[in-house]
Amino acid sequence: MDTTPLASGAAVRHVLRFEGRAGEYFRIWIVNLALTILTLGIFSAWAKIRTKRYLYGNTYIGEHAFDYHASPWRILLGRVIALVLLLGYSITAAIAPKFVIAWIVVFLIAMPWLVKSSLRFNARNTSYRNIRFNFHGTYGGALKAFILWQILAFITLFTTLPLAHRARDYYNINNHSFGGKAFETVIPGGRIYLIYLLGVVIYIGGFLAIGLAIASAMGGISFIPGSHHLPSINPAAIPAVAIAMAIYIFVIILVPILIQTMTFNLAVSRTRLGGDYQLEARLSPLWMAWILFSNLVATLFTLGLLYPWARVRQTRYMAGRIAITGPDDMSGFVSNVSGVPGAVGEEIAGFFDIDFGL
Repeated sequence: MDTTPLASGAAVRHVLRFEGRAGEYFRIWIVNLALTILTLGIFSAWAKIRTKRYLYGNTYIGEHAFDYHASPWRILLGRVIALVLLLGYSITAAIAPKFVIAWIVVFLIAMPWLVKSSLRFNARNTSYRNIRFNFHGTYGGALKAFILWQILAFITLFTTLPLAHRARDYYNINNHSFGGKAFETVIPGGRIYLIYLLGVVIYIGGFLAIGLAIASAMGGISFIPGSHHLPSINPAAIPAVAIAMAIYIFVIILVPILIQTMTFNLAVSRTRLGGDYQLEARLSPLWMAWILFSNLVATLFTLGLLYPWARVRQTRYMAGRIAITGPDDMSGFVSNVSGVPGAVGEEIAGFFDIDFGL
């Protein structure tokens, strides 16, 4: 069972679970893909709704699943606007490149709105037990978290990057609510700095490994007196260099996953809902790295056919490592969402491949 009563009997601990199956999702995915191609992309809005409804509808807390209510027409409208903006940028870049800077300025001004709109749209179209989530973030809050903090991190030579990361998490989590009760997290600055410090140490270790291998190769260089040719490297050192480079490539891939997973665990595990519910996340950074890497390999080698299996696999693992503890009685929650915002901000953000998750 995914429900564990606490010793006091006053609350229960629910572990999320995902009950979707790769075969089921494959049928949805392949139909979505075929119809999207046949309709020149128009069906992609309906494909997104079908995908989210399947994934949400198979994600459970206790005996109840989540639901997704967005209208495909709103998403399609957002994508049309995104396409018009992209065409405008492309035409400007082709016939008047010096005015491209104007598009960059427009994007920086619009970016906080895109963030706010995307988070609000997804929250207000997601429900649990027929009670919807909500998002209350402002344009000014998004501007501070996603623009100003990032500029500060750059100016300070990225020494404040962990705090910029925390600012994004604060904006995301602390502006969400469910049934009139707010989510709230407090992330210790020292803890998030330690996570980034670990990433730096691993990066340095990778640099040292490849540096030692190159030094070994340089030590094996042979010179031919009187020759004008470049010195030759001892072939015996080549395997060491190749191994070191492979290690460093692995490190480059591993560190972002490690930081993202550990900060996710920290942020979620410090989050409370309405003062009565405590969230918890225990994802393994190494296991997440393995899942993402093996999923990528499987998807590439099967020309995308194993993508549904990869997504179901990742979703099932992540759900099984997230829990919420609190009263089983949810009578204190009420649905306080009136009206549904447009999908324009979300779809423009998604069109330009911008990810605003934790």
